[in-house]
Amino acid sequence: MREGACVIRYAGKRGVVWRIKYRDAAGRQVQETLGRASDGWSERKAKAVLRARLTDVERDGHRRIEAVTFATFARDWLATYPTARALKRSTVESYRQIIERHLVPALGSLKLDAVDVQRVEAYVAAKRKAGYSPRTLNRHLNLLSALLTAALRRSLVRSNPIPSVDRPREPRRHWRILSPAEAVRVERGFEALAEEASGEERDWRLQARLIFLVLLGTGLRRGEVGGLRWKSVRLADPDGPTLRVSETWVRAGVDSPKSEAGERTVALGSRLAGELFEHRARTSFDGDEERVFCSPVKGAPFDVARYAETFRLALARAGITDYVRPFHDVRHSSITNAAAAGTPPAALMARAGHSDFKTTQGYIDLAGETFREEADRLERRL
Repeated sequence: MREGACVIRYAGKRGVVWRIKYRDAAGRQVQETLGRASDGWSERKAKAVLRARLTDVERDGHRRIEAVTFATFARDWLATYPTARALKRSTVESYRQIIERHLVPALGSLKLDAVDVQRVEAYVAAKRKAGYSPRTLNRHLNLLSALLTAALRRSLVRSNPIPSVDRPREPRRHWRILSPAEAVRVERGFEALAEEASGEERDWRLQARLIFLVLLGTGLRRGEVGGLRWKSVRLADPDGPTLRVSETWVRAGVDSPKSEAGERTVALGSRLAGELFEHRARTSFDGDEERVFCSPVKGAPFDVARYAETFRLALARAGITDYVRPFHDVRHSSITNAAAAGTPPAALMARAGHSDFKTTQGYIDLAGETFREEADRLERRL
């Protein structure tokens, strides 16, 4: 054993505590407190840990872990990592909210190497008790794992405990898919609402109807609809009308599409293209740089909450009483109906802006489960 390396038995007021002492790869003396005898620590166990540390010094150049708090490191990481990785503005803002609102209040005062499995599982349990969903907490754990992996690379912690944490199990996702007949009824619901209104409210309801048709006809995401500008809508293209997704409106700001696959060109059906042509003729904001969907009065990005409220009114007119998410479920309805209509998988993937075919496959499978009538018609035909 190296000179100066030893196990120390310390008898204090709270009982016997076992410690180890050694020199790290930089020659600095390190003293670690392992734990109390009442917690199961013994001389034999302490010697085993000491041998492991000395092996780390020889093999990996192990150095003394700096006493850095979690809050200090997390904020330093947030100031440098997103820039180095060129992360999207909305992603950085999401990370900032998780760190400042959740992780720092719970773990910020701890030394970085004190963030272990037990503390992380206690954090998860407390958040579950507070009502946070498994999906939300798994996002927290993913970010925490990225932080601790960075700390491990800088030799600020000995290991990343997150892979050993018992993660909350996410329930299977359930989407409410609108059938073609239901989609028609919802559109008629929007039309009835528009007929009953006048002035600015009528203009808004007509636009809300078109937002629904675009979501259903193209499968765009909410942010992609909000980021759509007239310069990206090509209604007179000789090869057919299209729209180009190149910008999103997320967290009250302009951002890039969700992924490289998200930046795409989507073909428009002739009816939807005609609806967009009429909308451009109606709106006061028809310049190339103006947003396709906006406040009828100010031209600012359209009010998502107002659309959701109008959508729920249209659902009620359509006689649909179960919960349908105004953007996510309509996007899913678009892609699933396209799959049921026989859109080839590669075209479906490109249209949806998916980076992974496994995601697209889920819609193909769902189409097979949802649209039994198509299966029956095929069987009769055969």
